[in-house]
Amino acid sequence: MAFTLTFDRFAEYDAGLRGITLDVILRLGNEEVEIVSKIDTGSTDCIFVRSAAERLGIEIESGERIRFVTATGDFVAFRHEITLVVLGRELDTAVYFAQDTSFKRNVLGRHGFLDRTVLGLVDYEGRLYLNQYGN
Repeated sequence: MAFTLTFDRFAEYDAGLRGITLDVILRLGNEEVEIVSKIDTGSTDCIFVRSAAERLGIEIESGERIRFVTATGDFVAFRHEITLVVLGRELDTAVYFAQDTSFKRNVLGRHGFLDRTVLGLVDYEGRLYLNQYGN
């Protein structure tokens, strides 16, 4: 049995780097920040560094507080509604910003990104295909 998927976005990424790395834009009102992020299918949520929120003018601690527990440790982050732009596709979504400035990762996780997209991947060639879920 054969299956067919269609995609309206395409990107090449460096398959030699650790993880699937993309440039994304975080937007709030008229402010926007471009940051490098990793697609992380094991991450429940989208989580970004504190400095990105500060550059957007967000008062981080005003958001809903959550403690994330991972295999490598735990950390506190705060939930905020923003527009996430990936390969030109805009998603109004909730993301988390880490409280601690020592948190250095930006990840596109399941809630807020993967649950809103159809993703195709040819990792050996560093090719990523993307479509909005439901299109």
